[in-house]
Amino acid sequence: MNTTPTRRTNCLLGAFLGDALAMPVHWYYDREAMARDYGHVTGLLAPKNPHSDSILWRSSYSPANAKGDILHEQAQFWGRRGVHYHQFLEAGGNTLNMQLALELIASLSACGTYDQADYLERYVAFMTTPHRHRDTYIEECHRNFFTNFAKGKSPRDCGTEDIHIGGLAHVPVLAAWAANDEAAVLKAVKEHVRTTHRGPLVETAARDLTKVLLAILQGTGVREAIEQHCNGWVGRKNSNHGLHALTRT
Repeated sequence: MNTTPTRRTNCLLGAFLGDALAMPVHWYYDREAMARDYGHVTGLLAPKNPHSDSILWRSSYSPANAKGDILHEQAQFWGRRGVHYHQFLEAGGNTLNMQLALELIASLSACGTYDQADYLERYVAFMTTPHRHRDTYIEECHRNFFTNFAKGKSPRDCGTEDIHIGGLAHVPVLAAWAANDEAAVLKAVKEHVRTTHRGPLVETAARDLTKVLLAILQGTGVREAIEQHCNGWVGRKNSNHGLHALTRT
């Protein structure tokens, strides 16, 4: 059974809407504080400052040179307490990773196929140009990438080992792009994830998530697809950063 255009569209919409829905409550650990700030959520909401659980105050990034400057006007908010990670996004706004997903879509549309070099060119331009986005928080994977880029490494070689689930953010885009060609999608996902997230955990998780999405796009039920392809995966919290990471049991 081939997937339908509607399923592919819904796959993309689900990724972007899920990100926008979760954005205001990103990294709340105190459920009472979350309930106090946002109540019963029935729609898309804007983030609120102060963020009681924000750890941005202990995050830091110092670019080695202009090639590594990716904080731009947001740098002034790093190291402060209570700052919401996505403070300037409006209700329904997407975080940085999903804004980069739009760059991936633009690359796929322009090239007609997955082209890592084209995407990396767009990625570097997006991240190093001031005012391309208004997201305050920039994940560790991007900071590591541009630390290497500032040192003169080729963009193809700037990705570092990373175990966080941000590496899976673009998988739905690639799954929807070529849903009827599993081999092409798996190849593209593996290559794309390595641009920022290297290592066996994220690579395996990306492969399994791709298979789940492709099965759903072909008409398999969600529970059945997960049971078929995701046995053994659990989430865990990194004690150093409070970030959700991946573990294979």
